[in-house]
Amino acid sequence: MITAREIDAATSKARASRKDVWLTDPGVRGRGRFTIRCTPSGARICMYRYTCADGTRDSLRVADYDPRGVAGMTLQEAREKANELVRLAGAGDNVRVFLQEREAAKAAAAEAALAATRNASRGSLAAMFRVYVGSLQGRESHYDAQSIFKLHVSGPFPKLAARPAGQIKAEELRDVLARLIGAGKGRTAAKLRAFLRAAFSMAMRAGLDPTLPEAMTAFDIQVNPADRLPSLAQFSKALDRALTLPELHAFWRRVEAAADSPARDALMACMYLGGQRPTQVLRLTPQMVDVSGGALTLLDPKGRNRHANPRRHVLPIHADLMPALRARLSQTEGMESPLFSTNGRVLLRKETVGLLVAEIAKAMQIAGELERGPFSMRDLRRTAETHMAALGVSSDVRAQIQSHGLGGIQTRHYDRHDYMPEKRAALALWVKRFRNLPPEPRRTTARAKATRVEE
Repeated sequence: MITAREIDAATSKARASRKDVWLTDPGVRGRGRFTIRCTPSGARICMYRYTCADGTRDSLRVADYDPRGVAGMTLQEAREKANELVRLAGAGDNVRVFLQEREAAKAAAAEAALAATRNASRGSLAAMFRVYVGSLQGRESHYDAQSIFKLHVSGPFPKLAARPAGQIKAEELRDVLARLIGAGKGRTAAKLRAFLRAAFSMAMRAGLDPTLPEAMTAFDIQVNPADRLPSLAQFSKALDRALTLPELHAFWRRVEAAADSPARDALMACMYLGGQRPTQVLRLTPQMVDVSGGALTLLDPKGRNRHANPRRHVLPIHADLMPALRARLSQTEGMESPLFSTNGRVLLRKETVGLLVAEIAKAMQIAGELERGPFSMRDLRRTAETHMAALGVSSDVRAQIQSHGLGGIQTRHYDRHDYMPEKRAALALWVKRFRNLPPEPRRTTARAKATRVEE
């Protein structure tokens, strides 16, 4: 198998000889080969070379090689993509023709979906919001926006949802929000107002912004009625619930005592990984877990314009988490199957993990183990950050662990350190904290021993 060291050596040889140098993986005869072409200019191009049914040979570009996976694919990623082409060749397909037909089918489906979007309920508020929700695919807010509109606009106000979006007035949206606030759902009202404002804003800009969905141009929005509504900031106060140390210890004892299940393993992963968002942990697949390297990669779509190109968030795997991950890996059906699933095919919903946390919180409340009242799944992330800060973990390392606050110029353009040693050390402290493990005995240096002898 091609290694990173061989690629670097071949690149140097290509520059010295001013000729291309080819590296090839071994493979089964008739199934093609994964190859890498190293050019004198320094380019490393991953390719798949195979023989067609008619005896002709063909080469398909897979990706550019980049050991960091930034300007191209890593060796593992490129090899996995090439393996997909190997499977097609093994089925007797002309791979290039198959890929062309598949891309044409995708383009036709996209065109049909666009036409359907324009024709069905053309111009309505509901249709505009559907297009907006579609643009949120891959983001945590996607399901939230879809659910809130369905429950609090389409359901109770069907006539308003069916009216042309360009005719909606601020006063009508005010009535929708007032209903929620009157029911004690101020936070939901603030979210709905933000989603509506973003949807109308997107429709207004769609005619001039080529990066926005073309379907948004059909609504002819000239004014954003949600702009006139107050922000409802009083309902969007920052939360501050974090488990105390005794609560944290009691919580973990109950997690360990819970019945074995995908939800329990996912919750344990969230904790061992420093309070990760359950939505991102639940998207893990076998190809994102490097057992031999003791690390896994989460895809973080949080942040402006990041949903199309999620940040690769690499975290070390604590040794005590490894058995649970190995057990889940053994139950998956393929490299792209969800790691946390009840049937090996459909990923677990975050609500399922949240329900487990709610059950544990209720049991703790009955047992008198809560010092500061109820808590929920989202409070565990804050708890991890709070306790790591108490342990002396710097804010920079905590940001690297929880993947937030990394949008500055220094981080995006200059700081290329992976922080793995710092993350590993910080997570080791955090694990000892929530598991209530005794601290390691302090090592006495030879100098300290000599000092005591002299005294």
